[in-house]
Amino acid sequence: MKNRFSKLIITVAAILLTQGCAKDYLDTIPTSSVSKETVFTTTQNAWAAINGIHRLMYMQWRDQGEVGQGSMMIHVDYLGEDMAMTAAGSGWYNNTHRWLAHTNSNSSIPNFAWYFYYRIINNANIVIESIDNAVGTQSEKDHIKGQALAYRAWAHFNLVQLFGKRYDWTAKPNNQLGVPIMTKSTTEPQPRKSVEEVYKQVNDDLDLAITLLDGKPAKLKSHINVRVARGIKARVALTTGEWATAFAMANQARTGLTLMSAAQLLEGFTKIANPEFMWACEVIADQTTYFYSYYAYNSYNFSSSMIRANPKKINNLLYNLMSTTDRRRQLWEPTTTAARTRLTAEGIPTTFAVTTHHNFKFKAVDQGDSRGDLPYMRVAEMILIEAEAYARRAQAGDEVLARQRLFELMSNRDPSYVLSTNSGTALINEIMNHRRIELWGEGFRFYDLKRLNLALNRNGANHTASLAVIYDVPAGDNRWQWLIPEDEMKANPLMVQNP
Repeated sequence: MKNRFSKLIITVAAILLTQGCAKDYLDTIPTSSVSKETVFTTTQNAWAAINGIHRLMYMQWRDQGEVGQGSMMIHVDYLGEDMAMTAAGSGWYNNTHRWLAHTNSNSSIPNFAWYFYYRIINNANIVIESIDNAVGTQSEKDHIKGQALAYRAWAHFNLVQLFGKRYDWTAKPNNQLGVPIMTKSTTEPQPRKSVEEVYKQVNDDLDLAITLLDGKPAKLKSHINVRVARGIKARVALTTGEWATAFAMANQARTGLTLMSAAQLLEGFTKIANPEFMWACEVIADQTTYFYSYYAYNSYNFSSSMIRANPKKINNLLYNLMSTTDRRRQLWEPTTTAARTRLTAEGIPTTFAVTTHHNFKFKAVDQGDSRGDLPYMRVAEMILIEAEAYARRAQAGDEVLARQRLFELMSNRDPSYVLSTNSGTALINEIMNHRRIELWGEGFRFYDLKRLNLALNRNGANHTASLAVIYDVPAGDNRWQWLIPEDEMKANPLMVQNP
């Protein structure tokens, strides 16, 4: 761990002060190098540190395919069965889709994931350690610390899902190896902690974050407010089988918010003003992301080789689960003729390839501008968490509540949808199918398969053998754990590699 963090700490102040998610939110100090003590002299300066963490979420890191959380969302979905490639394109993410990248400790993919999330953790630790000594109101200090704690929890949560074994809620405590827990800004090597210990730290951080953020104003959707912290807590509880916590936190997170309209559903999942977006990144014009944006790979209209030659498509078996009146069917076109007609109507040239079940969910600003306000959390996800948690707990009256929550979402998406009469496994399957459809491309499928101990099964769908390569991975297979990067193995004598 030592060598992985040393350069970060030397340059952290400059990084945090020069990068923000909203240009007009904070006046940053115009210097290329300042001390940590200067950054945290006042709470006003400390806001720059929080803005810096927000900016890390969508900035380019080293390679073109490393664009913060957007890239991680792509990796997680390309590992599943619901998003299919149509051609090799320029090669980006091909080895992820083939289950080759994350099982290679020398690959840049696990290296990036490890570095990205631990860098967020380290920056959050610097904030947590320093903010109490800043000049400013206690309310401001609590607001800043609460966001840093939430980021630290969120990053550990992502790391343990990738590099640790799955959390088995039927076999507590989960003593299998997780990841190092970093609660201090240090360069000293750290050992892997158990999965149970990591989740305890995640929940402790989230509980304190929720307390500190409660009642604080939501300045921007790129910032973590109390709703988002509760939403993260709901995700964690869904993973650990804490059903009551999951549906309570999800409900509190989204109470007072609305689902998007039928028109907004077709706007390209790219506008932060969408009422359903709870947490998203607003990419302003002078921070355009060119060929390393999420939308440079998964939109339908940006002119990149990965879009022109390799349009993405939905698993046709999943598409066919939607009723003919489900408005979400319009997010994909089932035939090449329909896809070409739609592209032409938007002025997109014939140099863009078309495919059956063509993706039209994500839309960049235009053919020459890959920007988009990528959603990290939406109201629909919270409703689905409530529905799933009620259905899985299945105490008296829970299935009624699960059906009601599903109806709340589906009556918005499908005007002909009627209240489900399913129960037991059939009800859970219905909820999970709608979760797959609703959250397609938003970075959940690998995590869902792993947390539910399900096998990867791409058989019978519209995958191309030379692109997908891997069609079956049994539940519990070692490949569900990403390998620890070789750089970390060399730098940290306490590290233990996954099998």
